[in-house]
Amino acid sequence: MEILRLERGDKRFYDYLGPVFGSRLVEKDTGDRCYDDADKVWYVLPGRGAASVRQGVLRNFWAVDRETADELVAALRADNPRLGGVAPRRYEQAFVSRGFTVQGYRKNFIEVYMSEKD
Repeated sequence: MEILRLERGDKRFYDYLGPVFGSRLVEKDTGDRCYDDADKVWYVLPGRGAASVRQGVLRNFWAVDRETADELVAALRADNPRLGGVAPRRYEQAFVSRGFTVQGYRKNFIEVYMSEKD
């Protein structure tokens, strides 16, 4: 399935992301809450995962499985050559396998970055 790239002004935005914003499962899986900020670009695999970026910074990340996480990370990397930010620790291997460096560890999160030279 193709990854959708959506911003809040897109008429399909809440159809695809409303369930993510309201999901206790997503919140439990990620240890994070997702918000519909106007300046985020969302990468969506409907029913399988979502990630958001604001000005080159990863803001949210959720995937139902490793395959979905890999697909989302690949799309994020392709569109954002200097991406960095914080992601739930459970997705560490998806980021590392796509060339991201883990810069720091927190209890439930990792700090990842990708520089243009990488």
